[in-house]
Amino acid sequence: MKIFSKSLVIMCLLSITNVLMAQHNICGTDQYMAEMLKANPQLLKSISDYNDGISKASDFDIRLNKKGVTRTIPVVFHVIHTYGAENISKAQIEDQMRILNEAYQRLNKDTSNTRSIFKSVAGDLDVEFKLARKDPSGNCTEGITRTYSELTDGGDEAVKNLIRWDYRKYLNIWVIKYIARDATPTSRVLGYATLPAFTNSTSDGIVILADYVGSIGSAIGNNNNGATLVHEAGHWLGLYHPFQGGCGGNCSNSGDYICDTPPVDEPSYGCPTTNNTCNNDVPNQLDMVENYMDYANGTCQNMFTKGQKAVVDYNFGNASYRAQNISTAAHTFTGVFTTPTCSAIADFNTANNVITVCQGGNVSFKDYSYNGVVSSYDWTFEGGTPAVSGTSAPTITYNGTGLYNVTLKVTNAQGSNTKVVTKMINVIPSVSLNATPVAEGFENANVLTTSWKAWETGEYGWKRITTTKYEGNAGMVATIDQGTVNNASYSLVSAPYNLSLIKGRLPKLKFKVAYRPGITGSTEILTVSVSSDCGQTWRALKAYSNSSGLGVDKVVELGWKPTIQSEWKELILDLSAYENVKNLMVKFEARSRSGNSIYLDNVNIEADLAASNKLLSPNTSTISVYPNPSKGSVTIEINTKGKSFEGIKILSTTGQVIENIETIVNQNDTEFNFTANHLKEGIYFAQIKLDGQLIIKKFIVIF
Repeated sequence: MKIFSKSLVIMCLLSITNVLMAQHNICGTDQYMAEMLKANPQLLKSISDYNDGISKASDFDIRLNKKGVTRTIPVVFHVIHTYGAENISKAQIEDQMRILNEAYQRLNKDTSNTRSIFKSVAGDLDVEFKLARKDPSGNCTEGITRTYSELTDGGDEAVKNLIRWDYRKYLNIWVIKYIARDATPTSRVLGYATLPAFTNSTSDGIVILADYVGSIGSAIGNNNNGATLVHEAGHWLGLYHPFQGGCGGNCSNSGDYICDTPPVDEPSYGCPTTNNTCNNDVPNQLDMVENYMDYANGTCQNMFTKGQKAVVDYNFGNASYRAQNISTAAHTFTGVFTTPTCSAIADFNTANNVITVCQGGNVSFKDYSYNGVVSSYDWTFEGGTPAVSGTSAPTITYNGTGLYNVTLKVTNAQGSNTKVVTKMINVIPSVSLNATPVAEGFENANVLTTSWKAWETGEYGWKRITTTKYEGNAGMVATIDQGTVNNASYSLVSAPYNLSLIKGRLPKLKFKVAYRPGITGSTEILTVSVSSDCGQTWRALKAYSNSSGLGVDKVVELGWKPTIQSEWKELILDLSAYENVKNLMVKFEARSRSGNSIYLDNVNIEADLAASNKLLSPNTSTISVYPNPSKGSVTIEINTKGKSFEGIKILSTTGQVIENIETIVNQNDTEFNFTANHLKEGIYFAQIKLDGQLIIKKFIVIF
């Protein structure tokens, strides 16, 4: 078997393009390889040497037909989470370990589904995966770590810098919520891995989606049955995709370059058992869709081949590849053949991720402790009622405003562990002392410590700056550049405001933004949300992209910043639905995509109607607007009940006057017909003036 390294690299790049065009769930390993080669061309020699090595492995060695010595790989799962569903359970991880070991030892229950034409080459790879029982410091572990980080949402490679264990002794598996690598609205990267030729101390291991780990918990219903990690572990052990080299001419230059694995022209999806995408292979065989290294459904995959075992054997026999991972030294260091009972590690969060709560409100806490079974809980709640608890999920009432600490101590026979979160609970008045209207220009140097809050700290995210602003002395910037992790999210949250003080006067949120994308066809996202329950829950008002009001499509440059006022624009959102809220909070969430910052200034909450224009109560007059929705004309029927009718204004949702009818009619009953077919589809307001007072009626135009 001979492999041509240049062809492999080219085919690797081509396979990425083909897979992405296919619009399916995909593996990101090929793209990851291509990125590493582009960043470091010297790796080309490494992969060339690797390919030359596996080309010498015998696919048909008689020893492969016999049971060999089982090789054990110590494993650690690093769960990166924000206390959501991605914080998968120990049971779900153990379910995945079962699936891995059954697949690599051909003990899976569906081996009978292997078609007869492939049964003779189906192989037991003699590989066992075991969770580590000692961490790098020699402490007792269950082989699972848990790290809180927003990087779970598209952090990809950056999560490896949060935590990693010695790659020569552990197989590191990072579990995250979302992989941003070349995902599209109709395709999803499920995982990716480093091949032995790319082994190094900083990147080695596997990244996988949390909801594709195992077959229970968050993985229920994905039709995958834990096969994603089986597939990615195959890459980590040195196996390629069967479509890696396309059809080629023979097993030396096609498929995965292994002779008992038929070449495949393109990835298989579903379970197409009659496909034969390469008909020039000898012998000419159907596509082996049941092979774990293809893309067929997990319900279809059920085998590795003896030739694939030869490649894995080669990597286990090479100290530069995977030999150290199965060594006696690694087994001793990681304690995989021991069964210690560990002390628990205290961990917790509120059940609904509450950070702020209204005065007198309740907060439900949830225990997330791990690494051992907890026998007793000892909670302490500063400022809370009750102040202590011994249950796993207490609910606490906070009656006084302020910032309060939360402490949890967990204990079992092996010891105790304590977690303290300082200033975790921010209790604010149920009726905000901050009156509206509001004009926030970020002029106060202490704005982010006394009223507003930027949740993320460090190099990136929201900062107050004095060098770039719309007007005045300061503004805000969501710092994003080429070094920012793709899909990173940064939140800026306002102080709470009493919106009821401008009730009935068409309240609006108005703010100035400046933005230009850093990559053609890509854009940062700015999502504006509001909370009416002191920040416990949020509702998005609008998500702005470059093409939907955030920036200017035709300008593309990295590192751009506004230098004149004309490069800023005002965006306006209607807050009428929240006019009764007495503690409204606003959140600006910037999400990285193209590598450029978003600038923000002059955030105002104000009324479009003057304070003297008080709305009439519903009983004061009778006004009907119909048909609603309208397809061309609107009838506004008014019974003034003796009051003077002074005219109608048609307003947009931003308060712009579309039409002004100033006719004064003094009779009790008036019917006014307004033609709306010159309006765009959308929401509008009819503002009726009676005796100097106003009534607002909403209507919708559709075509």
